[in-house]
This record gives sequence, structure tokens and C-alpha cells, in this order.
Amino acid sequence: MFDKRVVFLPVDERFCTRDYFLLLARAANINVVTPPKSYLGAKKTPPDIRRLLKWLDETVLPGDYLVLSIDMLVHGGLIPSRMSIETLDTLKERLGLLERLKDRDVKIYATTTVTRTPFYNSAEEEPDYWQYFGQDMYDLSRLLARSFRGERVHRSVIEKMGKIPVHFVKDYLVRRVRNRKLVSLVIELVERGVLDFLNLVLDDNSKESISLAESEIHQARVDSLGIGSKVSIHAGADEATLSLLSRVLSESLGIVPAFEVRYSSPEYKELVPPYEGSPLHRGIYNHIEAAGGRVVEGEVDIVLLANNPEEGLDSPQQPSVPANTVPYERFFSDLKAAGRKIKGIADVKYTNGADNYLVKELLNSGLDWLETNYSAWNTAGNTLGTVCAHSIVQFLGQKGLLNLDRSKIKELQAIFFIEHWAFQSNVRQRLLVEAEKKGVRPWTVIPVESWAEEFVRKELEAFAPPVRRALEMDFEIERLFFPWHRSFELGLYVVAKR
Repeated sequence: MFDKRVVFLPVDERFCTRDYFLLLARAANINVVTPPKSYLGAKKTPPDIRRLLKWLDETVLPGDYLVLSIDMLVHGGLIPSRMSIETLDTLKERLGLLERLKDRDVKIYATTTVTRTPFYNSAEEEPDYWQYFGQDMYDLSRLLARSFRGERVHRSVIEKMGKIPVHFVKDYLVRRVRNRKLVSLVIELVERGVLDFLNLVLDDNSKESISLAESEIHQARVDSLGIGSKVSIHAGADEATLSLLSRVLSESLGIVPAFEVRYSSPEYKELVPPYEGSPLHRGIYNHIEAAGGRVVEGEVDIVLLANNPEEGLDSPQQPSVPANTVPYERFFSDLKAAGRKIKGIADVKYTNGADNYLVKELLNSGLDWLETNYSAWNTAGNTLGTVCAHSIVQFLGQKGLLNLDRSKIKELQAIFFIEHWAFQSNVRQRLLVEAEKKGVRPWTVIPVESWAEEFVRKELEAFAPPVRRALEMDFEIERLFFPWHRSFELGLYVVAKR
């Protein structure tokens, strides 16, 4: 049984980055120590990093497992990592805490992010000038990525730079170079044994992105140092600490769960999902290995079933009735054939939400949700990392190596259905329509937040009965809120009625 303490430092204060981890750990009866939410800042407002470093220094004890985001440790969060003006020397000094903690005989599992470059004009999560020059910055970054790969694009780079004020270009490039050097320092910590494992994740990238080009540079360095077994470079971000949690458990218990992967549309497994730069099947293998598992042929412990896309569509674009039901027939045939093995369902057919047709069929299939799990949020990487971690925790519980709380694991699954399916694929669209009638722009809910919370709560109630029946658990939504005061994501807690 796993009886160690886990000290957890999330990438930011959001429900998906902090509470998913805490809820999964709680369901497995793992003792997690984490700083108060008030210590973590708020979106673009960074926390008091000195206080965070002091908290870590005073909290971590010999024998602990430390699961942390380096973006939070050195920058103060994911969004601050894209905006802070700290020098590399300052970041390196903060990173030095990990070496001092390692001297206490602590296992350190870390994640850090290759900085993204969004392809649209919006300063929602970027510096203010991204509102006006975001598309131009993205085009410039693509040219730079091509130059990394040896193409001659000098004239095109100069022409593109001419369309953007020079001080904005300098700001972007200085920060990008600084963050790339920081990743190199983190890789050195792996090579020196300070970090036991590193998830190096690519947040919102594409085949032509500078993020992917930089990741290739980092991968070459990892390969040259011979530390490939201790570093996973793949698309994702918000789910990365979940993968680290399951890896901590599997490695500490000496178990490497064996996975089989099945696709609803195997002929499309080479498709590159939206916001990613590599084929889906490669991403699946990377996420399984990062989470502590391996893909094998023959007898397996876990079957990962991917409801995979045939084209890159967002959840609101899905048809009310699928034109072709053959992939679903294949999916449910594979689901039945998996028997009593752990079954992880990665619904990545659409970005930013669930496949309505699939979920309705799942909820009427009489599945045992103590040996099955489902996720469908945001990008393919976000969903895959969540499903892999959830599946490994369920498997270790099935083997008697974790003391799973049956009620808590079902509460977590209820949250995933309510948030990923009910809200992201359905209620969110209604919220946007009704909020616009009140004069609120589609993204934010700040002017009408109390109304929006009550509206969403009432709308979600219509989706709760089939989830209650499927999970064989009567639950109620205890609390509901918008983590960043916007319509994109939801935070909610459910509690089983006794």
C-alpha cells in the first residue's frame, strides 16, 4: 500500500489544475499537503513567490514525494510564465530550492511548459499587445520555427517584424529565449538526479509552431544525455500533474500497468488533433508512459478506448445525430470485449467538450464505474492525461494496492460528466446566448456572475438524472463557480447523499 505523503504545488489555482488532483488523490486515500489556494495568485496576478518558496521549504519532509509545477515555482503560474519580466538569474535562484529539498531524501516529480504562441488576437491569457498583434506574432513565430529547422526565411522574418512595433517583438523574443533556457536548466536537473521525472508539456501548439520546434531541440538534448526514460515531452498542460500522481504511485509500488489502445476510428489515428503538433496515436503512447504505464501486446491490465476524431471539430460543431454510427458500434464492441479490465474512455472526438451521442449511450450501458472512467475536456492532451491517471489509480485499487473510496471515485466521475458533457458541450452554449442578451460579451461572466452561476446550476439539473442512474449514486451539486470569472471553464463540487 502507498503510505507516503505527497506535497503538491499546482500550476495555478484553477479547479482543473488543482482540484482534479486533490479529488483523485482523496478518492485513493492519499495524504496530500498543498498550499492554501490564496497562496497561488489569480490568473494574471502572480502570487507572493517568496511566501510559496518559504512554504515549500518549511513543509517538505524527508521521505516525501514532491509533485510540482516549475511554472508556479519560478514564475508564479502558467499565465505569469508568459508575461513575467524576471531575469533568468532570478528564475535560476528560485529553481535552486529543488536542490536543497533533494538533500532531504525527497522524490521530486515536476512539470514545466514550453511557452505557447496563440494564433489569434486576444490578450485574455497573454500580454496586452496580443489583443492587436496576436495573429502577426504567431505568423512571426512560425517563420522562426522554420529557421530552427534550417530553412532560409530571413527576408520573410524582417517583413513580418515590420508590421509589429519593435518593442513588442523584443518583449516576446526576450521572454521566449529566457523560458527556453530555463527548460534547459530543468533538463540539467534531471540529468543530475535532482528531478526523478519531468513532464515537459507543449501548451496549445501545432505542426508549424515554434513550441514544437523548440520541443525538438529539447528532445535532442534529452536523447544526447541518455535520460529519455525520465523525461516525457508531449502535448498538454493542465493535466500534467495528474500524470505525475499516477506515476508516483506506480513507481513507488513497483507496478507498470499494461495498456491496450483501441480506437473508434482506427483509420484516423494518424490525425493530428487541434491545438497539437503530433498524431493522436503518438500522443496516446506518450501520455500512457508519462503516467507510469506501457503499451503492450497480449495480456493487459487497462484498455484505453479512444473515441477519436475523423476531422478537427469543436464540441459546438457536432451534429445532433451522427451520420455514421459504425465507429460507435466498434467502440461499444471493444468496450464489451474488455470485460472486467479497467476501461479508460478518452473522448477526444471533439475539442472543448464531450460527444453527446457517445455519452448518452454510455450512461445507458450498465457499466461499472468503479472499473470504468470517462473524460472529455479541452484538448486531446488534457483528456488523455486525465484518463491515463484515473485508469492507473483504479487499477491499483483493483489490485488492492490502494484503498479506494468507492463513493469519492464516483463523485469525481460525476464531476467529469457534469462538467465535460453537461456544461462544456451543452449548457455553456446556452449560457453564452442568454448572457449576450444581458449585454455581456461571450467570454466573461464578471458583470452577471451571480446570475450566471444560478443559470448554469438550474440548467445542469436536467443532465444530472442519467448520471445519477449510471453511477448508482444520488448526489447533489454542492458548489458551483467560474474559476477565472469566464464562461470557458467551470468548477463544481458534488457530494453523495447518504
